[in-house]
Amino acid sequence: MADELAQDPSLLQDFLTECDELIEHLDQDLVVLETSPEDTDLINRVFRAFHTIKGTSGFMGFTQIVSLTHKAEDLLNLVRKGERKITRRAMDVFLKVLDQLRRMFQDLHQGVPREYELGELLGNLQELMQAPEPDKPEKPMLGEILVAEGAITHSERREALSESVQSGQKLGHVVVEKKLATPGEVRDALTKQAATGDVKEAAKTIRVNVDKLDELVNLTGELVLERNRITQLTRDFITRRYSEDEFERAMSESSARLSFITDELQVAGLKTRMVPIEVVFRKFPRMVRDLSNNLNKEVDLVLRGEDTELDKSIIEEIADPLVHLIRNTLDHGIEPPEARLAAGKPRKGTLKLEARSEGDYIIVEVADDGAGINPDRVSKKALEKGIVTPDRLKAMSRQEVLELIFLPGFSTAEKTSDVSGRGVGMDVVRTNLKKLNGVVDLDSIAGKGTTVTLKLPLTLAILPVLVVRVNDATYALPLRTVSEIIEVEPDKIHRGDAGEFLHVRDQIISLGRVRRVFNQAEPKLDANTRLRVVVLFIGEKKLGLVVDDFLGQEETVIKPLGTHLGHVSGVAGGTITGEGHIRLILDPAGLAELLASREA
Repeated sequence: MADELAQDPSLLQDFLTECDELIEHLDQDLVVLETSPEDTDLINRVFRAFHTIKGTSGFMGFTQIVSLTHKAEDLLNLVRKGERKITRRAMDVFLKVLDQLRRMFQDLHQGVPREYELGELLGNLQELMQAPEPDKPEKPMLGEILVAEGAITHSERREALSESVQSGQKLGHVVVEKKLATPGEVRDALTKQAATGDVKEAAKTIRVNVDKLDELVNLTGELVLERNRITQLTRDFITRRYSEDEFERAMSESSARLSFITDELQVAGLKTRMVPIEVVFRKFPRMVRDLSNNLNKEVDLVLRGEDTELDKSIIEEIADPLVHLIRNTLDHGIEPPEARLAAGKPRKGTLKLEARSEGDYIIVEVADDGAGINPDRVSKKALEKGIVTPDRLKAMSRQEVLELIFLPGFSTAEKTSDVSGRGVGMDVVRTNLKKLNGVVDLDSIAGKGTTVTLKLPLTLAILPVLVVRVNDATYALPLRTVSEIIEVEPDKIHRGDAGEFLHVRDQIISLGRVRRVFNQAEPKLDANTRLRVVVLFIGEKKLGLVVDDFLGQEETVIKPLGTHLGHVSGVAGGTITGEGHIRLILDPAGLAELLASREA
């Protein structure tokens, strides 16, 4: 890195931010270009992206990035002129160039730029530029044939490619001159080439619209004005300028105004953290393309709702679950072309990834038209692994059987692969969703396909809660997990082997008492005293919590308990009340596990 750049880190950061965005868009555009090689607008967009990276890198003094992007730009220029075509081989090379650029920029982010071996990549681009005219069939590269025939090694091929780029000579001439292969071996390789022509991480920065920032600044200004007004009111009251009634009326007006500005400021602040889910979605066309090629499957990826916005913290957390879902779908869900044709399906499978808003939630669906999940096969595996007993299995519904695949280590695959089938993917999905107070739902029909639905909150920064009282303390429960609040007679509560339960509208709901969680004594109640119960969603199940009273709902900011307290079972965090007291925010999933362990 040049000395001038070291003295101006803000310039370097702007450069890296711009190039990161260009690379993310290139990742998506290149995959689309492979399926739409005649799209001139797309070709021009890809060309401009490489051109921009080359230009800014030259200004910054990163010569190796310039040489790589310049060679890619030269090849794309031939494509723009119609002198070369976008082929599978060309796309493989472009994607390797993109991967190399990503590694180079990652090193710059970490402040450790270094020298890279670019000879092979530059040589591949040079070979493509010397490829046959577009009306001739695509041919394998000469260097690859020589390596396959044992005439030269991989390292010799890289060395020859590098010299070919520097000298401008064809690879065959360089190989012969360096005595790496004989003229006869090169001639045989050229003959074979002609005969086989038909063989085939979370960024710390975020870009914010200037209009959102203007709104934030304006509201901050109004907040300052209201603060000044309250300060002046206090002075006037102290100097007896106002009577108590006048001061009370003026302070009430100012308090209402302050509350309104704070609410608006909260909404505006959250808007600055909202980013389109496209930043996650655009990584998947490349992944689907590479994995489907690796698995010898043909898959169309359909993306919908890319402009749906989510809090950046949630965007970062859902990437891994979506990766696991897509990998499982490609490996286990969508069948090979021959199997699909035999089943009367189109040769090419369809994988749909869709996002949409529903109230305070975002719904993300991953759906395919593949083989689906066979409940009988899941049941057999569950029995073999000892996860369930035969009696328990008989009592389980079809949906409960399907959800066994979310258990840690569970897999129906006969053997593991590099793609999936290791028994951890679906467990990761549910675990990550629980951390976000989200829900994952599975629907599958054998032979027809599978749909996995993720239900996510819009943001984690502000948490709507239901405030309840237990004994002399108040607690908060995330409102998005609350199904309903009810009052029940004591004789409606029953006890079984698994603890207490409640029968409500043809549903059996497990019952827990908050007092028992915190080791508080249960009060003696009159037989006619109705119990107050909060019914919570825990994933797809429900849990009823017995509390002393409901105190209403409010919005709060959740804070971690800190390293001194560590992780407390059943508690998600804490907050400060209007009176300045600490209030614990309970974790419904943790409470359910804690109560189940105590009942056991």
